[in-house]
Amino acid sequence: MSTEQKTRDQFDEKDKWRLEDIFASDTDWEAEFKRIKNEIPGLAQLKGSLTSAENLYAAIQKIHATEEAIGKLYAYAHMRNDEDKTITKHQEQYDRMGGLLVEYNQAVSFFEPELLALDESKLASFKNAKGMETYTHFLENMTRVKPHILSEKEENIMALAGEVRRAPADIFSMFDNADIQFPVIKDENNNDVRLTNALYGKFQQSPERRLRKDSYIGLHKPYIAARNTLAASYSAIVKSHIFNARARNYKSTLNAALDANNVPEDVYHTLIKTAKNNLGPLQRFLALRKKILKLDSVYDYDLRAPLFSATQKEYSWQQACEMVMAGAKELGDDYLQNLKKGFNERWIDVYENKGKRSGAYSSGTYGVHPYVLMNFNGTLNDIYTLTHEMGHALHTWYTINNQPFVYGDYPIFLAEVASTTNEALLEKHLIDKAQSKEEKLGLLNAALEKYNGTFYRQVIFAEFELKSHQAVENGEALTADKLDALFGEIYKSYYGDDFTLLPETKALWSRIPHFYYNYYVFQYSTSFVASSALVSKILEEGETARARYINFLKSGRSKYPMQTLLDAGVDMSSADPVLRTIKLMDDLLDRVEELVG
Repeated sequence: MSTEQKTRDQFDEKDKWRLEDIFASDTDWEAEFKRIKNEIPGLAQLKGSLTSAENLYAAIQKIHATEEAIGKLYAYAHMRNDEDKTITKHQEQYDRMGGLLVEYNQAVSFFEPELLALDESKLASFKNAKGMETYTHFLENMTRVKPHILSEKEENIMALAGEVRRAPADIFSMFDNADIQFPVIKDENNNDVRLTNALYGKFQQSPERRLRKDSYIGLHKPYIAARNTLAASYSAIVKSHIFNARARNYKSTLNAALDANNVPEDVYHTLIKTAKNNLGPLQRFLALRKKILKLDSVYDYDLRAPLFSATQKEYSWQQACEMVMAGAKELGDDYLQNLKKGFNERWIDVYENKGKRSGAYSSGTYGVHPYVLMNFNGTLNDIYTLTHEMGHALHTWYTINNQPFVYGDYPIFLAEVASTTNEALLEKHLIDKAQSKEEKLGLLNAALEKYNGTFYRQVIFAEFELKSHQAVENGEALTADKLDALFGEIYKSYYGDDFTLLPETKALWSRIPHFYYNYYVFQYSTSFVASSALVSKILEEGETARARYINFLKSGRSKYPMQTLLDAGVDMSSADPVLRTIKLMDDLLDRVEELVG
């Protein structure tokens, strides 16, 4: 049995995404790159022209047309690079995009300072001018952040610093996807296999504890070997966030990160406080695992072990697509037709290959259908990942087909709502149609793992991210030992007395790419909370709630995200949705204990 991964040319074309829908070839990409690079200096010529509504409208149109073109260039470059990070040509294309973005940001750095320097009454008259109706919210949001917009010269410097500030994330990504090599371990049949991220996900769901432990320790081995380098990398991205916050006159990195979407800081703090004050269901979940698996203590590698099945079922790609479609049926025929389009028209890159980026994501750009990267390995977890990423993709699809470019994507705060809604609907569908007590228990277990992994675990990550940023903001250094201690202390405080920390668990911070995304992870939890409420409304109210949900998917950036959710029926300014989600986990535990007897 081979211990090495397949190369990309060993897979059928139908199982690869069709990036030719963006550019037919690398040659076409190069031609468009050259065109845009030559056009960018002309944007700077717009400086000083924002003296009338007509000129402002023309400037916005020209800037956004260039931005849309750059979006296509970037999407193609980063996805080609993610197909196989060992290909130098695609590394170079992706790297050149960083330089192009800096040039673009420099060229348009005059725009916001010049616009916000206008007399308020004059700017108000521009908003009401013919043709400017579309840009009312865009201009209002710009005015809202006026205290954080710098002078033209300072904005130019911030643009110049962009590539440097992104460097820690780029360095981590290269280490994590191209240079890292995991050890060879023994699989369930005692064969040698080289560990990969996809195999790790599969092995963590194995009933064999030896395999779970070996894959857990094996996965962390290269990160621990590079722990000091990774601590320096993470410290550098935190300092980059601090630089941005202080340069833009924000009181903290959290304030700066959330203000981009006009999300109150209380939403972040309330999430952590409410979860920490209500750890009962999480610790019941661990106690249940300890009892059923007959463990002396629960380790991190026990949290995804199957509780009620001795065999781990494997699914074909076709079965996975059919299950995702069945789970989404509550969202209506139009949604299903668009989902089918994604499966049939090569939106998805299905299988793991040598050099391919690990994990999964949905990506895209305005004017082109969305794309999904998978590393499908046939597990139930992979099917949940697929429905999650197709939730993102359909959110993008509805947005780009119903909003002008200016509102043609969605705020990060809303990004995980559609994905977790799909997961919740699939979960309910599978539980409802379970044919046996054993199958139902297995699916209830999978549902509980979502509450652990997507809700509580992401709150743990959010608390770590907040405290590590606060440490540097207070003048402390982030060493590997300090990060291990901080992460381990937070992790243990959530999971309680039945949980045992390993050195590998303390070092888990070192392998989380989302920690380079600037307070991103908490939104998995808030989105999980929001989607739980939305699914309940869809199931209870039917067509009325479904229509509100589809309108939510179509909204893009046309409103502030808190208002978009409120219009869909969820008030995230309150702790109530969080408490309701915690209660739902408690109810699932009751169902499991009732079936177990």
